[in-house]
Amino acid sequence: MACNWKLDGQPMDPLKADDHKVVPVSPGEHLIQAATTDGVATMRTTFDTTIPTKIDVEMGKFWVAIQLKMQHDRQLKMQQAETAREPAEADAARNRTWTDPATGLMWTGKDNGSDVDWNQASAYCSNLQLAGNKDWRLPTIVELDGIYDPSVSAQTVFDYGAVNVHVKGNLKLTGWYWSSAQGDAPGKPWQVAWDVILHGAGEDRSTLPLGFSYSMRALCVRRSGE
Repeated sequence: MACNWKLDGQPMDPLKADDHKVVPVSPGEHLIQAATTDGVATMRTTFDTTIPTKIDVEMGKFWVAIQLKMQHDRQLKMQQAETAREPAEADAARNRTWTDPATGLMWTGKDNGSDVDWNQASAYCSNLQLAGNKDWRLPTIVELDGIYDPSVSAQTVFDYGAVNVHVKGNLKLTGWYWSSAQGDAPGKPWQVAWDVILHGAGEDRSTLPLGFSYSMRALCVRRSGE
């Protein structure tokens, strides 16, 4: 990518993508600072001409690579996700619940927002008081499947980066979702519960130990009108 850069604090001529520049330097340590022309990605590195590698000696030059594209693309995606999340969060604040007209189920407008194991997720929904209602619960697998919609794609930020979620109702999602369905793990000393993933390539199910919590969330539901 094209970038602006400095050598030992002195501005140098801008570099185009895949361009190179030969600059005489004195023996010793030197500092390179660089930034993409839009300022999204930056780098800072030092090199010491008194300890060159074998390839530096063979080429007669000391090579320093300025690599910014990967960082730039990652930062740009994060910024875009944050920009997309702001109106979604504002909408979720206005609409604290969403009722699916196809099923009559009322959903919380967002999940609990932090890691929870199955028991914590179940307790969170059981104790939740929202929009004048107290009868919230964890959804079944079928109910979670019902809000998945591959035609909807909204970018948001999870613990491990930006992802696209595919869910109706403009619900604010930040992880994977526990269902109410428990099961046994044959040959294992623990019980499991089913979870549903509503982002990435598509809706997916799996089972996890009840005590697992990383990126697991509680999204609560109730029957509207009850």
